[in-house]
Order: sequence, then C-alpha cells, then structure tokens
Amino acid sequence: MFKEKIAETLRFFEPVQHRDFIDLSYINDQGSVGNWLWTNTMGETVPPPSKFELALIFADIYLNPDGHLTNQSPQRIREEFYKLRKLSPGFRVADLGNLKTGKSIQEAIFVLDEICTRLFALKVNVVVVGGSQLLTLGMFNGFKTFENNINLLHVDARIDLSVNDESMSGSHYLNQLMGEGAPNIYNIACLGYQTYFVDTQQIKLLNENYFEHYRLGDVRATPEAFEPVIRDADLVSFDISAVRMSEAPAQRHGSPNGFFADEACRLARYAGISDRVQAFGLFEIDALCDRDQATVKLAAQMIWYYLEGYINRKHDYPQASLEDCTKYAVQIDEIDFPIVFYKSNKSGRWWLEVKTPQNQENKQATVIVSCHEDDYRNACNNEIPDRWWLNFKKLK
Repeated sequence: MFKEKIAETLRFFEPVQHRDFIDLSYINDQGSVGNWLWTNTMGETVPPPSKFELALIFADIYLNPDGHLTNQSPQRIREEFYKLRKLSPGFRVADLGNLKTGKSIQEAIFVLDEICTRLFALKVNVVVVGGSQLLTLGMFNGFKTFENNINLLHVDARIDLSVNDESMSGSHYLNQLMGEGAPNIYNIACLGYQTYFVDTQQIKLLNENYFEHYRLGDVRATPEAFEPVIRDADLVSFDISAVRMSEAPAQRHGSPNGFFADEACRLARYAGISDRVQAFGLFEIDALCDRDQATVKLAAQMIWYYLEGYINRKHDYPQASLEDCTKYAVQIDEIDFPIVFYKSNKSGRWWLEVKTPQNQENKQATVIVSCHEDDYRNACNNEIPDRWWLNFKKLK
C-alpha cells in the first residue's frame, strides 16, 4: 500500500536529473548525503515501505515584481546538501524531486496541499525547500484533513500579515490562515521579527487573537528560552530574510540585522528535534543574487541540522503519554487552582497544563503547552508563566 501511494505521489514531481547539476563530486564520495538518501531519478523504482520516513520537496517558484518566476535556487541548494556528510545509517530520507508547480502560485499551493495530505497520511515528515513563502499555505492545508488546533511557527524579519487587504501576496500570507474565523488554527508564533518592519496594527491583530510574537533581540539573547515555542509547532515556515544579509545575501528584501548563520541552524535543529513538528519549510532564497553560494550553502546546512535534530527526537510528549513525566503542581496566590507542570523523564524537557476554572474536569478543554524549566521556577516564586497566561486567556 505504501509503495502504491508513493507511486501516485511521485506523479506530481519531475525526477532529479544529473544534467541539472553543476557539481557532481558527491557521486564519488560514499560518505556524502547524495549517496545516502533515496532520490527520485529517471528509471528508479519506487522504494519499499521501509525506505524512508522523511521526504524532501524542492519547489522552484517564487514571487517578485515581475510575477511568478523560477531561479534554480532549489537545485543549487540540493547540490550543496548532497555534498554534506551523511547522517545515521538507519535514518531513511527521500528526495522526491522537483515539484510540478503549474503556471501560477495558486496551482503550486494546490498541488503541495495534495502531496502533504498524502505524505502526512503515511506518517512521513516533510521538508519543503525554495520558492515563495506562500507555499506555506499548501503545507498548512495538508494538515487540515487530520487535525484542528494547528500551530504555525513563522520565522521572518517581518510579520506577513496585512491589516488593509487580503489579496494573495507572499508579504501577508498569514491573512489566508486567519480568515473565516480560522477554524483550524490554534496558534501562530512569529519569531525573530524586526520592529522597524512591523506596524503596530499587526501586533494589535496578533494580540487580539492571542497569537505569539517575539522580537529578534529577545530570541538572540536567550535562544534556549524559545525552544518551547518551536517545540509546540506543527509546521515551521522559515523566510531566509530572518537571517542578516551578510550571512545570506540571496534575498530580495534583506536587512543588515537578523540571525547569524549558526543561530539559523540552531533554530532548524530545535524544529527537527521537536516530536510535534511534521513539516519544515525554507523559503524566499534567490540564488541569482547570491555571493559565493553563501546562502545556498547555509540553506543546505539548515536542512542538514533539521534532519540531525529529527534523528535525535526523544519520543516523549506528544509521542508518549504524560504518565512518563514527573508531575508538579504549583499554587500561585492569584489563581484559585494549581498550575500543573510535567517534566519528561527521558529528555528533561518541560510542559505545563492549561485549563479554565469551568473546565477543570473536562479533559477535552485542556491544552498542554511546552515551557522552559525557568517557567516552573518562576511559578514557584509566585509568578504566572507568560505562556500559561496567554493560553488561559485563549481558552477562556
């Protein structure tokens, strides 16, 4: 059944062809990623069910003032990724090839929705590389068949949310997710935004929906404090503009400020090691304005770190029961009932339980939120954790 469904999925892709590579040096290197993963090439048979658990999708379509164009960025990223060192021998990864994007971004979103729906049904993790960040919509729609209360992590120098209109634009794709009452979205967390690019009305709109937003300086100061925000995501959408231009010059709307390259890789690893993240997207790279292939090399390394994190998943909550955790109940003066924390006996990571007073006995109205050990320590000092309070107001 797995083979049949993968065979159906591959019809949405153009196979990888050696003639598209500028550098094929990986072929003679048995320790390279390119010689380790399964690649959809001309004449290849569909792999058996045990062949892979994570799929790479390369999509060469992006938006610019001239319309919907291609720029070969995904292929350049693929080349650099193939030259990196292979990961764990037991970890199974497939490069499904180049997405047939159609004639418009809308067609590409529709196709990616269909593909993600199929792959999620097969329990395959998905990484999408290249193209417009609007492709996040296709990835998000792939979740809607299986679940509500989806969490999106948006990593970007800007908050792609318009307060004036809802036209189809990569600069405000979040409007598409928040429209019509947003029945499938539970949380949007905007990470690493730069305040001088953000309108106060955007922040107001996020606050009205109890969505999260964290400035670049705060994240860079204590990145480990934001690991729980990443861990709670189902889908991570990373715009390369979140990285400063000196580190990643292949971007049309870059800034001298942003994450450093190693910080971007760290965030990608945090996403990979989360037991909840099912899809990771890396967007808006334009190799036509790259320098010394710095950006495509960074993109390849970010993908590598996401995979390395995935290999090291701890398989605790939500993959395992909270019964495998140590439970702590902390009474705070301002609240009539204790805040419950859980600490994983496997990984040492923390979660907290959120429920409203009227729903104390209703398990369906309970939300488990990732947190940091400092949240527990602050609660012990009679301080309400910010993430508990935000989710409490959302449930209430």
